[in-house]
Amino acid sequence: MIKTIEHIIPKYNQSEVDSFEDYNQFMDASVELLKQTIEMLWFVVGISYCDEKGDSKVLNKKEAVIGGNIIRYIKLNISFLQNTCEAKIEIASILSRCIGETYVNIKFLIANTEERVIRNYIKNSLITEKGLWNKIKENIEKRGGDSEQIEFRMNESIKRSFDRSDFDLDEVSKSSKWQSISKRADEVAGKEFYSIFYGLSSHSIHGNWQDIYTYHLKNTEGGFKLKFEWNDSQPQIIEATVLMNLDLLELLEQTFPNQKLKAKIKELFTYQASLIKSHENYLKNK
Repeated sequence: MIKTIEHIIPKYNQSEVDSFEDYNQFMDASVELLKQTIEMLWFVVGISYCDEKGDSKVLNKKEAVIGGNIIRYIKLNISFLQNTCEAKIEIASILSRCIGETYVNIKFLIANTEERVIRNYIKNSLITEKGLWNKIKENIEKRGGDSEQIEFRMNESIKRSFDRSDFDLDEVSKSSKWQSISKRADEVAGKEFYSIFYGLSSHSIHGNWQDIYTYHLKNTEGGFKLKFEWNDSQPQIIEATVLMNLDLLELLEQTFPNQKLKAKIKELFTYQASLIKSHENYLKNK
């Protein structure tokens, strides 16, 4: 686990950023900055959830819910980075939606650490498990009580899920008090997050026409042709992820105070702002 962040410094200074003349330079700067924010997220995990050897401490339920979401967030970031570097914006766009929802979940859970909120978060995920349990039970009853081996294994897996989550099957119904993603996003990420970032990225998740038209087809005389090649990533999609990373790091630093981390976040926020401004000027004058 990363124990220091002094080595994390912006790759380019302000004059170098202002002199960027092509897309590749902006991509290089954006990718390197994304890597650095991921390193800083690992640093937070190290100082907050790990012992001196770098192994995970034993966590209570509240700590596990938030800490587990942070690990999910980092893993999604790494996959996003990989697909961005492989010039596969189709996959990076799908992952960005997952990153956005996990970002909202972490902020919401940190802001609402009451036991009932944590339990509602866990309980909501068990609704699908309970539905599957009921369906298996119904199928067994239709056969006069004879169960298949696969049904036995599935039921055992569902029971383990409930046991680990500290819920009884009878406690879970189809209803849920866990707030919708739109309400959670409005509370912790601003009114525009859901409609702009989350809403637009839904095209990539669901394979809507906008996704198909943008990434998988090309115009030709009289109609369309299939587009077999992958599409290159753009700095803008990295900018959004970096901004979420830095915002989350700022919140985590307030939860797990660290002066070196605080100073580094401020430095990278300033650097990110300069990259965005320079890139916008580049696009405007292109």
